[in-house]
Amino acid sequence: MGREPTSDNNDLYREGSYAMKTYKIFKDPLGSVQAIKDGWSWPAFFFGAFWALYHRMWWVGLGFLGVVTLIVFAEDAIGTEAASGVINVFSLIVSVGFGIGGNALRVGQQIRKGYEEIAVVQAANVEMALIQGRATAATKPGMR
Repeated sequence: MGREPTSDNNDLYREGSYAMKTYKIFKDPLGSVQAIKDGWSWPAFFFGAFWALYHRMWWVGLGFLGVVTLIVFAEDAIGTEAASGVINVFSLIVSVGFGIGGNALRVGQQIRKGYEEIAVVQAANVEMALIQGRATAATKPGMR
């Protein structure tokens, strides 16, 4: 059982030191290191296509924007409230899909770009994950 917050460790509890997340650490052939959180992505959930475009996943972002554009035109052509409901349900489903799979899309993108997964670490934030990932890479032969 984990420690409960007390007056002695309450500041640590509030700072999120108990909320460890799993990060995958990637290194490119030139030595650049990136950390990608495993699991749910709130930015991908809320911003969908724009999140994908920001991360240079052009086909994902543009494809999503294209589908949304077609649906909006279909809604205008049909002109019913049922069509509006379908749009809302579709948007929610796609947003949840981006939230669930967004970070997995980023992992796939890094692998296609030649990055190598060098570590999986538990950390409170991305900065700590990068520190741990670099330390792990330094202890492995051939990972410098």
